[in-house]
Amino acid sequence: MKNLILFTAIILTFTSCFKSKGEIEMTYEKAIAVYGNLDEIRQRPILLGKQAIESPGKIFIGQDYILIGEKGKGIHIFNNLDMTAPERMSFIQIPFNKEFYVKGNMIYAESLYDLMKIDISDVYNPVLVSRVKNIFGNPYKNDQGESLIRFDYVVSTDKFELGSPEAKEIKKAGKIHVDYLEEIIPTSTVPSSFTSGRSTLNKIAVDYGHIYVLADDEMHVLSNYYNNVSFVKSINLGDGMETVYTENGRIFIGSERAMHIFSAANPANPTRISDYEHVKSCDPVLPYANVAYLTLRSTTNGGCNNNGIDQLVVVDITNESNPQEIESIPMDSPYGMAVVNQHLFVGQGSNGLTIFNAVFPNSIYQAVSYNNIVAYDIMRHPTDPNVILMTSDNGLEQYSIDYNSFNLTPLSTINY
Repeated sequence: MKNLILFTAIILTFTSCFKSKGEIEMTYEKAIAVYGNLDEIRQRPILLGKQAIESPGKIFIGQDYILIGEKGKGIHIFNNLDMTAPERMSFIQIPFNKEFYVKGNMIYAESLYDLMKIDISDVYNPVLVSRVKNIFGNPYKNDQGESLIRFDYVVSTDKFELGSPEAKEIKKAGKIHVDYLEEIIPTSTVPSSFTSGRSTLNKIAVDYGHIYVLADDEMHVLSNYYNNVSFVKSINLGDGMETVYTENGRIFIGSERAMHIFSAANPANPTRISDYEHVKSCDPVLPYANVAYLTLRSTTNGGCNNNGIDQLVVVDITNESNPQEIESIPMDSPYGMAVVNQHLFVGQGSNGLTIFNAVFPNSIYQAVSYNNIVAYDIMRHPTDPNVILMTSDNGLEQYSIDYNSFNLTPLSTINY
């Protein structure tokens, strides 16, 4: 009898180890893996005929042409020789592209797992000169040998056991990625080119004989000599990387919470010099001379800081090891920036455009403000300082500017 009681007690103790911890109902974003033939995607032709602009992304302004990104598909080519009447010409097909960068006669663009280098010496006849495969990660495969090519996103509400992998992942990232078996792909292992981030940021920079590409939490470094592009290393940076610029032997990286300055004295192995921390933001960093300009925009105005801060920050980087804030200038809703003809242009979305005199970069002052236009991203013309381009609710708008009177004269609009 004693043995039976002891045996029963052991069973009860053993089964109590597997007692449910309880359930929790969670609403989350579910990313469902979609698979396809990666070889076929890589073999698609570069040049196509005219395409409609449906989901515009990154924009680049050439001397007599304009490139407008189409999210997930490629780049529209416009002839801009006559700035009063830009002409749609053709389309560069780059499957699943979000980010691209133009340096000289080359486009550097992400495409799924790969980085593509495209020669646009003849912009109307682009040629693929190099493809670095799997720079953004190795392809996930399904049981048919097909590769993960995208995720379909749905909002779902389900119950999970407390402490389960699903509950932990949702609590950490607000979403889960699942493969063809409905098993979790950890968000931290999903290639950055597959995540649903913004596509109007500068996440690629080319300088010092190298290419610098931002992922979510690291920077990939590639050597870049003529048609030979090869992977060098990856540098862990932390979460929330947004923009990268190069200037004067340095690399400036804007994250959600800081500006990071790296030395490119050894371009293949950039080293961190300093960090300038700020409130959470998702807006650009623009280095210019001995300063860096940062815009901080609140969630109220479409930004991502919850502090209600909308301002332009001027940071002294003369001593790059110890950046110091010079001043913070309150603004309505600062978006993109550009320095043209010793003036700093700041788009304020539906609140207009503000121009600062930046003859002395560390002591700027407002020259004029327009509240009758809409200006988000601001772009300079590469050869004509009297032309400024900006994105609005209507599309891409070109203006001529008289710096004596500060009159803006509309030239044309590419609608989308």
